[in-house]
Parts: sequence; C-alpha cells; structure tokens
Amino acid sequence: MSTSKINSLITQNRLLSQARSRARSQSTQIGKILNSAANSKGSLLDAIKKDAASGKTGLSDADAASKKNYTTMKEAAESLKTHTKNLLLWPEKDWDAMTEEEIAEYKEDVVKEVTNLVTDYNAMIKSMSAESSQVNEIYLKQLKGYFKNAKSDLESIGITQKEDGTLSVDQEKLKNADAQKIKKILGSSNSFVDDIGKRADNIIANAETNLAVINKSLYAGNYSYNKDGNDIFDILTSGSRYNIRR
Repeated sequence: MSTSKINSLITQNRLLSQARSRARSQSTQIGKILNSAANSKGSLLDAIKKDAASGKTGLSDADAASKKNYTTMKEAAESLKTHTKNLLLWPEKDWDAMTEEEIAEYKEDVVKEVTNLVTDYNAMIKSMSAESSQVNEIYLKQLKGYFKNAKSDLESIGITQKEDGTLSVDQEKLKNADAQKIKKILGSSNSFVDDIGKRADNIIANAETNLAVINKSLYAGNYSYNKDGNDIFDILTSGSRYNIRR
C-alpha cells in the first residue's frame, strides 16, 4: 500500500494511541515469556512454543476481534471490487435481438453477479459497523447515501436496503427486469455500483492500516528497528526512527 494512501487515513490520534496501548500490553506478555524461560530449565524457544501451543494469540480479546473484523472488511471489499468491475463491463443487451436461451442465460448471470456483490457488500458493512471508528462511520454514511441517491431505481429491479445498511435482493424481480434497465442502473458510470466500487479502495486502505497497527503491536517489544527502519509507526509519528535495543 502506498504511503499516500496510508497518510490519508492514519492521521487520527486514535490509531496511534491504540497502537501504543497494544505495544505496552504485548511487551508485558513477552516479558512473561522471557521470565518463564529464564527461571526454568527450558530454552526461550521452548517457552515461546509452549505459549503458542496454549492457544494464546498475544492479542487481547478486543484486538483479536478487531483483527477479524478488519480482515473480513478487507477481503469483502476486495471481492466487492471484482463484482463492481464485472457489472460495469457488462455488455448492453437488446431483448429483441436475443433468443429465449440467451435471455435466460443473461438473467441468470446477472442475478448471480448481483447476489455475490450484495453478499460481499453486506459482509463489508457488518464488519465496519462492528468497529467504532470515525473513518468507518464516515464510509458507512457515504455508502448509505449512495443507495439513497439510487433508491428508486434499485428498488425497481429488486434491490432494497435494510435499516442497518445491508442490502437484500429479490431475485425474481431482478430476473424479470429489462436488460437495458439493468445495465443502466447497475452498469453505468456514476451508478450505485460505480460509487461503491470506488469507495471500496478507501475501505481496503483503512482496513490495511488498522491491521498493520494491530500486527505491529502484536510483536512490539519482540523486535525494533535500526536507524534506517521505517514502518507504519514511522509514518504515524511523521517519519521518526527507532534505534535497535541492545
């Protein structure tokens, strides 16, 4: 992920404060492992293996839940982008020039593509809603706004929005919709599909940023940096450097 994408999303003090808090927590956990190894006949490696075998992830329950949510968010948004791209590239069709078999196949493909898009969209919405973040809240508001702008058209082909922002599809209504109408509503520039596909890029970047912070804090205290080191914390702290601890 480029530095420009990171910088646009991680200027929040919340991420830095959370990262520092996690780092302190993980340093305590690693300290316990080191003490365990020093006070027993086993090696440090044995102590680490034992800790891993116990099922501990090194993360608090809250952080483990956040990691799961942001992972789901990232994967769903990436898959969503694929489906939005497919729909935007969907060829225009004229019912009069198609055989019954071609029409049936076309509608089946459309329903499958839209259903998959909605599944990914809902997974993304739910994972974003599960994380209390100003960035997530902004994106959720924007996504709901995109649907509101196209509400009448989307509902006319069987796509509706629930109170929590997730979508549902009436497959029969979608199958019975006119092909040209489907293309106009779902496969044109500046459509709902186009809007959510573009916003997915930002959602992916935000998820990657949070995952980087969580993963960094997991290993905080177990390693550090030489004078030329540069990672997510360096960017968060405006390029500061950390010296390796001897």
